[in-house]
Amino acid sequence: MCTRISSGNIIYLCCLLGAALSACSKSDSPPPSSDPCAGKTIVINTTPLPTGACVNNGSISVTATGSSGFSYKLNATGTYQAGGSFGNLAAGDYTLFARDAAGCEKSTAVNVPASAAAGPMFTAVRNLVAARCQSCHNNTIANGGMNFQVECNIVSNRARIKVRAVDEGTMPQAGPLPQAEKDIIATWISAGGAYTN
Repeated sequence: MCTRISSGNIIYLCCLLGAALSACSKSDSPPPSSDPCAGKTIVINTTPLPTGACVNNGSISVTATGSSGFSYKLNATGTYQAGGSFGNLAAGDYTLFARDAAGCEKSTAVNVPASAAAGPMFTAVRNLVAARCQSCHNNTIANGGMNFQVECNIVSNRARIKVRAVDEGTMPQAGPLPQAEKDIIATWISAGGAYTN
């Protein structure tokens, strides 16, 4: 029976034959590590692509080096997958994880930026909505479930805004919009009703 005995950086391998010591050998080398991640330097490389405003079409591509057999996941609650592509992402901050075949894991923060600026027609509608509608549709008072302080809510509710403010003339509550203001909304919607219009 042989046993390793350590004293600082010196390791002795001593073997017993019965109750008597049969041999001891000295080694200056430390024993091999039982940590499968020891000595690995995993490097994560990410390429985020921006998302358009008010749509979730951003993406992140990820690769890793420093080991082999990598799988990847997006955020701590994600599921590992073999491929390094993540799509349909909203603008915002994410955490990317890479794990090798031995289970060694590393993570890095990634930002998916929004690429688009508000277009001139949307800006005119946004300013009109701010002046005429936000007193009833804001962060504090969201009548009808509408919060028009969030710009993307204006875009996603454009059809409802058109029906209520332009077609029916039932909004805003203070009274119908003048034709010039109805035209601002109608023109934006006719152009596509997007954030970038």
